[in-house]
Amino acid sequence: MERYILRFILLFRGVWENLGVNFAQFKIILETKVTLDNRKPITFKKRNTGKSSSSSSIIQFILYMIIGLMFMVILILIPDRYLALAIMLLCFISMLSITLVSDFSPILLDTRDQYIIMPKPVNDRTIALSRITFIAIKLFNQVIALCLPLLIYVFFNWDIIAIFLLVVQLLLSTLVALVFVNGFYLISIKYLPIQKFKDIITYLQIGLSMIIFLAYYLGPNLIQTIVESQLTIEQLKFLWLFPSTWIASFQSLLLGDHSLQIILFSVLGIAVPLFGIYACTQLFSRGFNAKIAALASADAPLPESTKVISQNLTKRPLYKKLGTKLCSSPLEEAGFSIVWLISSKTREFKQQLYPSLAYLPIYFVFLFLRTGEGLPIREKLVKLGESGLYIVMFYLSLLTILTVFQLITQSNKYKAAWIYYVTPIDRPGQFMTGVLKACLIKYVLPFNVLFLCICVPLFGIRSINDLLLSSAVGGIESILIMLFLVKNYPFSKASQSSSKALVNLLILGLLGLLGYLHKVIFQYELLIWGLVVLAWILFFIMLKYLQKEDWKSLAFDDN
Repeated sequence: MERYILRFILLFRGVWENLGVNFAQFKIILETKVTLDNRKPITFKKRNTGKSSSSSSIIQFILYMIIGLMFMVILILIPDRYLALAIMLLCFISMLSITLVSDFSPILLDTRDQYIIMPKPVNDRTIALSRITFIAIKLFNQVIALCLPLLIYVFFNWDIIAIFLLVVQLLLSTLVALVFVNGFYLISIKYLPIQKFKDIITYLQIGLSMIIFLAYYLGPNLIQTIVESQLTIEQLKFLWLFPSTWIASFQSLLLGDHSLQIILFSVLGIAVPLFGIYACTQLFSRGFNAKIAALASADAPLPESTKVISQNLTKRPLYKKLGTKLCSSPLEEAGFSIVWLISSKTREFKQQLYPSLAYLPIYFVFLFLRTGEGLPIREKLVKLGESGLYIVMFYLSLLTILTVFQLITQSNKYKAAWIYYVTPIDRPGQFMTGVLKACLIKYVLPFNVLFLCICVPLFGIRSINDLLLSSAVGGIESILIMLFLVKNYPFSKASQSSSKALVNLLILGLLGLLGYLHKVIFQYELLIWGLVVLAWILFFIMLKYLQKEDWKSLAFDDN
């Protein structure tokens, strides 16, 4: 599919040359990128066989068609065509924008071109537009899949002019998403320091992951409210701020609504995408090559003054104080400090982990909203306390342990792990115990403190023993994961997709079972306190065993 889209794009040579592109170079770059992309294997296979696979594109096409069915449902459920199109196009643009940020950011910010293309006499505009156009080619492949169910539906229910107009609206919506995301990147990379730009991209992807998760839970409820209340676009004035509403106004013009508001929206729907193209090509592409080359550089080191302060014993950082108090040996403290520092500074690690941490508050909000629908807030809280449903949150927070230990051994800079094998680590069990303590203190304890501050005022003192029991279960779970799943030193293995889906399901199922059993017996206070004592005793016994483990799996593997 990408080859046909590329041939269509290359027909407009005059347009590209008017935008300041060297067309011959532009064509070669695009053809090369498309060819290389089609040779990638299926990403979920355990090993790269080196063979080309066309089935990966087919699988992606089917998945996006399923999402397109959801867009079609919006048009079916909402009778007001203008409102239905405004919401559907908003979902469509949001979906494409999120895809651009999560999947296509590496294409726009790919630093590998500096070794081949940038040393050649290729101007900034040609490189910037070739990257954006390549993203557009891959994006249109998804757009076709997303729009196919929608277009089939309108083909049998709308007139022919409305169908052609819808195609134009979908193309403009795609252009809005493409221009918005790439424009944001081009502006940021032009005016921000490289280090700050890297941070912004990381936290932007984390924020969008949260939005996806939140929309998954709240979107159907919002659609249901609009359908049941028969709301109109005039009552939902916040939609006026979105380009999807402007583009959707074309259909109202076709249906005979020539009011000043509709005409103004229609003008904005055409002008904004065109201005976005002009801004991306003429205003923000200058200096693109130099900035992309700078992205390949390592993160800037801390200023010397900061290092001096951190080494000052009177102003020791928090992790040093915690390591000294919680660790029983220098080797254990070393494991604690390494994990604490590297996890704080590695963007890839934070980008993968933080969304799963941010999901927990959304879980709590969703659980609160779903409990006793239609009841006042006070009665909802009473029902949560009497039924013990708040305990579910304690066990959901334990899922972060599984995520942390799956990521803690992986890194894009794994070759730096040679240091583990040249240092005299004669008791690796103590080192890995420090790793365990750092993960628990940094990523589990804050949630326990937060739950304590929330649950004690809302559900009373009796919730303390429930939290203590779930925390002990989490500690035991973390030790078992360390013993049976963690086979490498921290950040010593190349990043790769996990192939332990069955093990993960077993762990999730076990946590679910323990959470259910806890909920069944939570009213028996003495029993819960007894289990708390037994669980914590078992945790400390297992911790001593972990310290004495020889960890033969950590031996050097020259592969």
